[in-house]
Amino acid sequence: MRSTTLTARADFGTLGAAASGFALGFKRNLANWPVLVGRCLFYVVALVVLSALWDKVASERLPGTLARLLPVDGLTLYIGVTEWITLSVASIHLRLEDDLRYGMLEPHLLRPKSYLLQKIAEAFGDTAARLLGIGVAALLALAVSGRAVPPAIAFLYAGVLGIFGAVIGVLLLTLVGLTGFWVRRVFPPYILMQKAMFLLGGLFAPISLYPGWFFRFALLTPFAANLFVAANQMIAPSAIGFGEGLLLQLLWIVLLSAAIAAIWRAGLAKILREGL
Repeated sequence: MRSTTLTARADFGTLGAAASGFALGFKRNLANWPVLVGRCLFYVVALVVLSALWDKVASERLPGTLARLLPVDGLTLYIGVTEWITLSVASIHLRLEDDLRYGMLEPHLLRPKSYLLQKIAEAFGDTAARLLGIGVAALLALAVSGRAVPPAIAFLYAGVLGIFGAVIGVLLLTLVGLTGFWVRRVFPPYILMQKAMFLLGGLFAPISLYPGWFFRFALLTPFAANLFVAANQMIAPSAIGFGEGLLLQLLWIVLLSAAIAAIWRAGLAKILREGL
């Protein structure tokens, strides 16, 4: 009975520490509001440039190409969602790299709270604040653009899937950061991850425009769950697509969490054998 009580207290303490980490990341981002405003302005500028490009492509309707399949305003809204998610994900890989490179990990390991859980929780808090700020900027930009507004259900579907997509983005960057146990500098694996997000996640164009075999392959990766499934709701909103996308995202959250736990244990074992 006593053991059960202690375990329950430990679990509650872990959850409380994670909640505190989330609140810290969220409040820190709001406190640095000039940086958040700058990120929102960058989002608007990027959206203006990319939407002008896709408006030109869609208006041409070139025969014999996939341009004839492009919705008039749908791609602008699609890119708005992918950029919203991408620019909102906190750079947890850089924080993990700094702690590993400069020997700041060991003191954290002596504390009762989980170092990795704290870092991920803080990154979720940072990401939540950015999702909120950039999301408001996106809605304001759409309101003044004069573009056709999709049905409200599309915003609901894209918003929910976008949040889970951002969670996947944080987990992917956590994997990048944990490579610091072996490569020391995480920039090379980050570049590889970033290019995979561009191509397989459909950052600038829906992966549904790819050849069928490549589209099916991209759907099997976490990058489609990161970006495409949320943004696609702005082109073709549907309850079935929302449900399938949500299940896919939850599956990848579980798989990526398991991979993070395994790599974390392997990294700690390396430290115990060789040191940093």
